[in-house]
Amino acid sequence: MKILLDVMGGDYAPLEFVKGAVECLNELDNDTEIELIGKETEIDEVTNKLYGKSAKEISNRLIIKNANDVITNHDTPTDAIKNKKDSSMCIGFQMLKDNEGDALISAGNTGALMAGGLLKVGRIKGIDRPALCPVLPTIDGVGVMLLDVGANTNCKPINLVQFAQMGSIYMKKVKGIDNPPVGLLNIGAEEEKGSQLTKETHLLLKEQKDINFCGNVEAREIMEGKARVVVTDGFTGNIALKTIEGTGLTVKHMLTEELTSSLFRKLGAGILSATGAIKSLKKRLDYSEYGGAILLGISHPIIKCHGSGKAKDVRIVLKQAEKFIKSGVLEAIIDSVKED
Repeated sequence: MKILLDVMGGDYAPLEFVKGAVECLNELDNDTEIELIGKETEIDEVTNKLYGKSAKEISNRLIIKNANDVITNHDTPTDAIKNKKDSSMCIGFQMLKDNEGDALISAGNTGALMAGGLLKVGRIKGIDRPALCPVLPTIDGVGVMLLDVGANTNCKPINLVQFAQMGSIYMKKVKGIDNPPVGLLNIGAEEEKGSQLTKETHLLLKEQKDINFCGNVEAREIMEGKARVVVTDGFTGNIALKTIEGTGLTVKHMLTEELTSSLFRKLGAGILSATGAIKSLKKRLDYSEYGGAILLGISHPIIKCHGSGKAKDVRIVLKQAEKFIKSGVLEAIIDSVKED
């Protein structure tokens, strides 16, 4: 197995991505290789600085694929895919297409990653549109997959039905949830509520025998765990995702502020810290603990790591990619489309 890692995307590239890859080697199967795609000189500068040796000297499971260019967040996605063929991201796409890797991870330009996945790697035959889907934290710690969160701003009911099918397969195969409940994001629980899209989608989801449809889910219920898959269009999903992320960061900030506002509270915070309660709460609120956002519906696994991700986040996503490959999610999605 070979996981392709674009080490030039993200706020802390390449240092944190190279560091995360090296730290993760012992956490992956012995036959899993990591191919670092990026500027070889910069990669070796990082490994020499951190470990006193080149990347190739660290492990024979750590491979370098040189890339002379980088797609930045300021680049227009489709133009970058067409004109920056020697970029780390585009080289990763080509390697996936040529079956020279089993999965691609990047923290780079999200639009370019989605465009390249669609144009360069290609959709699974029978899937109309791919979906960008993260797994978010829930009260019980199991998680919920929200899709789509930005790949498709305008959707048809059939797109949301396919999102539900793909999300169900992922949560079953990767998370081990048998017959995961699927909810439709809406403004109320009643069947007749919502837009024309949600009303038509609701009717279609009720008819699907391969989906455990549990009805409409309001935004406040996403993290309760009522549903393990929540489907919506990319515009609404992106707003919901950013709201959840922002709320989590705000809660962390407010908690820190309140616990340090007086000497008495600082003493209390010290006790809570000693018990591990604060650290545990912050971890439960940290969506990066659940891995990156997957571009489901593409013929090879592509995972978007958070742009501000550091070594710990890279390690989590690398392990997520390995589990994704081994679980047979793509094969199950392909089989489900054939049956339809």
